Amino acid sequence: MLNTTKYIFLLGIFLVFTTACSPTTETETQKEFFEDKAFESVVLQELDSKEVNVKKDDFAAIESLKASETGITDLDGIELLTSLNYLDVTGNDIDDLSPLLSLENLSEVHLGDVYFSGDMEAPVWSVLENLKKKGVEVHTNARLSFEEHDGPSEGVFYKVQKDNQTVYLLGSIHLGDQSLYPLNEQINTAFEEADHLAVEIDIEELDEMKVSQTIMQQGMYQDGTVLSEVVEEDVFNDALEQLSALGMNEEIVDQFQPWFVTMLLSEVALQDTALNAEFGIDKHFIDRAKDKNLPIISLESVESQITSISSATEEEQIDSLEYALVSINDSEEELTQLMRVWRSGNTDVFAQLREMNQGSDQLAMDERDLLMTDKIEGFLNEDDKDTYFVVVGSLHLAGDNSIIDLLKTRGYSVIPPAEF
Repeated sequence: MLNTTKYIFLLGIFLVFTTACSPTTETETQKEFFEDKAFESVVLQELDSKEVNVKKDDFAAIESLKASETGITDLDGIELLTSLNYLDVTGNDIDDLSPLLSLENLSEVHLGDVYFSGDMEAPVWSVLENLKKKGVEVHTNARLSFEEHDGPSEGVFYKVQKDNQTVYLLGSIHLGDQSLYPLNEQINTAFEEADHLAVEIDIEELDEMKVSQTIMQQGMYQDGTVLSEVVEEDVFNDALEQLSALGMNEEIVDQFQPWFVTMLLSEVALQDTALNAEFGIDKHFIDRAKDKNLPIISLESVESQITSISSATEEEQIDSLEYALVSINDSEEELTQLMRVWRSGNTDVFAQLREMNQGSDQLAMDERDLLMTDKIEGFLNEDDKDTYFVVVGSLHLAGDNSIIDLLKTRGYSVIPPAEF
């Protein structure tokens, strides 16, 4: 069975950027404009010039610069490209992104991997935040870098009460391994108090054939469009090569929409690893609930989740597919890092990851959280004096417009474990 929730955690995360630096005089030579020779070379190629003396005003002619994997380490001097509106510097090892802040005409930038160790005071995050405020469309891949957490997993965990009603909220990792366990005793104690378990979808009750048919129907073109005409030839060929591991040939793959191919690639990426849904937090509590004969409530439907996943624009779907292909060998490490963050209970990191979501992905998550919050609020307004234990993806409990944020906005007191 295809696990649609994997898609959320394996997609690339997008952001927003712009540019800054100090002024220079027109009498300076190109060597003084750009300290980084690799950057200088790319700029001069764009100008189609090898002149020794290039005037400052000449750089204003450059509106687009594609400089991926060119060995650039320093962007000083980029402020001279005053008309620049598109920049691609993926695949370069650039520590200081602050020069981007001076580019007033920048509208889209591709930065590639940005490593995130949880230090929100690091200069890179200030730059990203300021770029976002300026409305630049930023494409970047947040790569996590965290040490292993010692002791039981803390998770993303909260308590909400109203009168005699109690709701516990636990953020889930949908895929995992044995390292997620044991859980903090507060989590186990809360579950033992529960009269109901609520999850996104009770996967144990799904009709696998019906789910597969639904996904295939929404994941396949119905109007004669073929994938090979939607994406670049090398992207299609790379996807075809990867999906051959699932026994799929060119004729089959050509019928799929980009979002569906991306989801299938997540299956390929993890099929030879120890990471799977059997160790996911959702599955763990669904099994325990069945052992206790607890009622299990689904907050969403398969159809609504598929609609959410497939709602991205074609351009966004293609971007996600391209990222999935270039990062397929990193999927296991990405999930391992995500599990480390979850085990440490670092909710700020999840909030930042959510903030990095842009476009349709963000809108879809906001809409899902609104609907799930309505149902959770319904639990709080019951008068049965019951306790509800709710398990949803961790990103749904972090950041603006999340379930936690919406409950607080509606006047509920949301209590972290330290205050239980």
